[in-house]
Amino acid sequence: MRSLLSVTGMLARGGTPAERTRRRLMAAGAMLATWFLFGAANVLALRGHLSEWLGPASQPGTRGGTAFALVVLVLPVTAFLYQSSRLATADRERRLSALRLAGATPSQVRLLGAAETTRAALIGTVTGAATYLLLQWVARRLLLDPRSPANVGVPPLLCAAAMVLVIAAAAVSGLLAGRHVVATPLGVTVRANRRPPRPYAIALPVVGLVLITGLRFLGNPVPLAGVVLLVVGLLFSSSSLVRLSARVTGRRARSAETLLAARALEADARPWGRTLSVVGLAVAVGTITGWAEAEMLMERRATEAFWLSSFVLVDLALLVAIAVAASALLVHHAEYFLERGPVLSTLRATGTPEVALRRVLVRQALIASVPVCVVAALMGLYPLVIGIRIWILWPVTRAVLMAALGILAAVLSAALSRRRLRRTVTPALLRVE
Repeated sequence: MRSLLSVTGMLARGGTPAERTRRRLMAAGAMLATWFLFGAANVLALRGHLSEWLGPASQPGTRGGTAFALVVLVLPVTAFLYQSSRLATADRERRLSALRLAGATPSQVRLLGAAETTRAALIGTVTGAATYLLLQWVARRLLLDPRSPANVGVPPLLCAAAMVLVIAAAAVSGLLAGRHVVATPLGVTVRANRRPPRPYAIALPVVGLVLITGLRFLGNPVPLAGVVLLVVGLLFSSSSLVRLSARVTGRRARSAETLLAARALEADARPWGRTLSVVGLAVAVGTITGWAEAEMLMERRATEAFWLSSFVLVDLALLVAIAVAASALLVHHAEYFLERGPVLSTLRATGTPEVALRRVLVRQALIASVPVCVVAALMGLYPLVIGIRIWILWPVTRAVLMAALGILAAVLSAALSRRRLRRTVTPALLRVE
């Protein structure tokens, strides 16, 4: 263990700029996950009634759901952490393959990769805990009435468990991300084949819808099993949807940019699907929220402090989830440029304009995000299937807005990668030493 930590510290000091960026991103992701889990633990520990402007956290009966929503916000952070741990994989493979040649066993190399991510997660978790406690103390001083009998303290055991959970998740992420590294000591250029997503995963959301409809007609007012299957199906079928969309688009492509974008997506659909599954989940939840808002609008209670603040907090949480998922797409673009830099440079050197390469990125975002966001929005409209009689104009409008927001986030992540693309397509990458 001592030698492992020593080698980890040595690698951290001698890493490339991309590897240092990876460690910073992982620390930032761990800090964000710590905030959300500390927030969930804090909400669970609240006692007494608070101001209704705090929304669902103000009432004891709705605090469990609020804490669950905060835990669900860790999902996009997990996707961000996994994507960050894959950044600069080529550089890490070269270093770890050199260690294999020097005598390190495959298990030692795996542990070394996990130790790197754990070290970054530990820094981020401690920073997140310290900043959360500081902000919580400031908020208590500024917002809470000192005479209030409510208990808003932070539970130490739950928070310690949250820190352990974040660090353990980062270690597992490091192990999973580096599982292709130990294939061979000469694996500098050898990579394991990337498995395509399983096509039958697309059937899971359909089964969920059928189950919801069946349970509803059998008299179950809350078909929870069907809803859970619908959400799980959305998370697991996104990669298959992206691959199917890329295959169909590639067959019907009318321009070189569209064909290149579709074929690149079809060859490696999992990173897009993994991140867009979180965006799709946010789109589905945002659409479902529209039904609750429509009901409150019909009952003329939407302007009450409790409901108004609840809807605003839910929308803020959805925006945060989409923003974090879009950040994960930015990291994927950086990884894509690092891996495919020589290919892109060759295209540029043989006459392909840089603007055409930018269009390829944007079309990749469109091909991948449109089917996932549209299917997620349609899932959010499932109450139409079971015949809920309510004002449907607002839920349908909200579904369109949420799908557009998800697609816009994906396109923006591609547009924001323009500068990194310009630095990637340089003739220097074509040099052979």
